[in-house]
Amino acid sequence: MFRRMWWTVIALCAAQFVLILDVVIINVAIPVIRSDLGLLDSRVSLTGTAYTLTFGSLLVVAGRAGDRLGRRALLLGGLALFVLASLLAGLSQVDWQLFTARALQGTGAALVSANALAAITASLPEGAERNRALGLWAAVGSAGAIAGQLVGGAVTEFLGWRWIFLINVPIGAAVVVALAVLMRRDADPVRRPLAFGASALLTGGLVSGVLALTWLAEDGVRTRAGLAALIAAVLLGTFVHAERRSAEPLLRLALLRLPGVRTANVTLLLNAGALGATMFFATLYLQVVLGHSAFAVGLAFAPITVVVLVISPRVAALTGRVGVRRPLTAGLVLLVAGALLLARAPVGGSYWADVLPGMLLLALGSALAFAPTFIAASIGVGPDDHGASSGLINSAQEIGAALGLATLALVANWATGPGAGPGALATGYRAGLIGAAACFALAAVVAATTPASLGKTREGAHT
Repeated sequence: MFRRMWWTVIALCAAQFVLILDVVIINVAIPVIRSDLGLLDSRVSLTGTAYTLTFGSLLVVAGRAGDRLGRRALLLGGLALFVLASLLAGLSQVDWQLFTARALQGTGAALVSANALAAITASLPEGAERNRALGLWAAVGSAGAIAGQLVGGAVTEFLGWRWIFLINVPIGAAVVVALAVLMRRDADPVRRPLAFGASALLTGGLVSGVLALTWLAEDGVRTRAGLAALIAAVLLGTFVHAERRSAEPLLRLALLRLPGVRTANVTLLLNAGALGATMFFATLYLQVVLGHSAFAVGLAFAPITVVVLVISPRVAALTGRVGVRRPLTAGLVLLVAGALLLARAPVGGSYWADVLPGMLLLALGSALAFAPTFIAASIGVGPDDHGASSGLINSAQEIGAALGLATLALVANWATGPGAGPGALATGYRAGLIGAAACFALAAVVAATTPASLGKTREGAHT
């Protein structure tokens, strides 16, 4: 009989899929939203930033809050907030209403994502069963990031932009009910208060850092991006200093000395940044250079989503037999090859000959790399730190995506030069993709230094 725990894992993964989908789904709808709500060009980016800013900056605090206060209530409350905020976003009539709703969505998403992953790792011991659950988590997360293009294009074209938010309401409500029934109450949470000062320093530092990256991507090196980066450095530096002196730290720095946690966070930071930028450049190439519609571009990403969903859960079982290092390194090498293959796409290219082969390599690489990453992030983590560790790895994914896009977009803009024709744009995208390949390669080097035994299980060794 299918165990209650696995129904819970499926429901948690469904919630994560929707949360990650909402990071990307809005991209293809922005032109329509700008027209309908009369958004100023200077404020358009807030439709995406308001969500990613709160989501990415609150993950560690949300995870630690789950460790200390009990994660079931925080997870259900966060999901309810996300559903309510989605309804408000879909009903928005003016820009400030949409931006506020998106920020509330991000707050709810942080509470859900950090505590959902922690709930999986805390409820299953290290080994084959946990690996399978984390493989499913990795699959739906990476597939959600890719499928956002397809879902966003289809929903916007056939139902209207408001439904990219309203569709979350019935789905989210169903998941809330399912988790309320399936999730067991926290057995014995630590029930220690959160350090308000440390939480404020970390959240403020991450907010400033994400703003700096966003403004860097929009403006290049300008005053506001530099000032935000300086504030982030001061706040995060103060946070680290305070944490070293604290008897009850918000984020135990010893976590980063665990080989699995260290490898997972560094490689995912680089991987998420490079992959997000690669998908961005591929989208622009298809739309701007080749002239495909938003819906056609969404369909172009469908094969990648299928590959990731099919292969990634199976890689989790492989990891138990051979350890983290081999599939993670192999996946990152495939990602290097995929980005370089996409970089060869000419001005007069085609989807089938010049885009799909590279995308399939990216899909295979992602399927191989993401499951071992999340498995590594859970190895050796004690029960009191599951939430903090989960928040940390999710933060690496979100902030890495922002950092990669900001940096590689600057590289692409610099390479494009003053020209605005298809040839100049293709040159810029090519430079950005080569930069992404370099990031994947650096992540592969880090992965290759991982101990060979990390992630091997007794179950895996005898199957």
